[in-house]
Amino acid sequence: MTQTAPLSPRDRPAATPEPASRPYARGYQSPAALRPVLRAAHHTRLATTAAVAVADQLVLIAAILAASWPGWWSAPAPAAAGVLMALTALILTGRQIRALECLVHEASHFNWSRHHRRANDRCATVLAGLPTGIRIARYRAEHLVHHSRLGTEDDPDLQRYAELDITGLDRTSRVGYARSLLVRIAAHQRGWYRSTSTDLPALLLPVGWALLVVSLPAALLWGAAAAAVAAGVWLTGFALVLPVLRFIGESSEHSYHDADTVFDSTITNIGPLQRRLIHPHSDGYHTVHHLWPGAPHHQLRLLHDELMSADPQGFAGRLRTRSRIVADPTPRTGPGSTPWT
Repeated sequence: MTQTAPLSPRDRPAATPEPASRPYARGYQSPAALRPVLRAAHHTRLATTAAVAVADQLVLIAAILAASWPGWWSAPAPAAAGVLMALTALILTGRQIRALECLVHEASHFNWSRHHRRANDRCATVLAGLPTGIRIARYRAEHLVHHSRLGTEDDPDLQRYAELDITGLDRTSRVGYARSLLVRIAAHQRGWYRSTSTDLPALLLPVGWALLVVSLPAALLWGAAAAAVAAGVWLTGFALVLPVLRFIGESSEHSYHDADTVFDSTITNIGPLQRRLIHPHSDGYHTVHHLWPGAPHHQLRLLHDELMSADPQGFAGRLRTRSRIVADPTPRTGPGSTPWT
């Protein structure tokens, strides 16, 4: 396993995740009256998800081209305007590629198209796999183990949580959180590549995609200098911003050390910044996703809202949430959720 830098005592958790002998029990039973809603929530829409992926790419391309416009970097435009535009494009680059990664995750569950699986994989590869460099089959093989073996020693997410000591992330302050994140980010990135891309061509696919859809248009519009700026913005956003967003997102999805069911160990992250930046395409509604992984992204928030309304005690009263990145998840409460010891 990848070795990480030693952590200070402040970063050490009181308890570390221990594998269970069996996969976690579900820990939740939905009201019978919601069965029609649940069935409807599993309907996939290939055209809708494909359009979302295209929109993600167009926003990304537009932001980078806007940042590469020579007018930002020449008089009489103030230098601050160019810097602000570049920073905005960097954040948008990381966010949009993160959004495409979330759509690859959807494809791993056949949530682009449930009944046309070849179309599911081909469309997801072209529209989301190429820009992110993720081999969908490779990602699916590991990710479905996470769902089927949640909490056991086979669970790849639990392995990463233990390897990186995710429980020890300091969420008491923004500075403490940034510090504890930075000592883990390189190891997390290496683990990400191990689980998604096993060959050099896969790693180079995003570079080729960026040259074709970002640098080439910038060169045709404004010349070589603009193409270089566009390439620099994409590379920085991809290599530096994206891993941070991904790590924040993935380290916020579970709490293994104080729970032993799917419901109690899965965290819903629905603060404004989380929904818009860290968890695109309803990825933050992670509890609903783990209970019904066949519900596509465009149904997750609707299903979450239905459950919150229809089951105020069993679902809303027990749901573990995080509304801020630096916050700990709400504790286990409600029937069957006695304090963890």
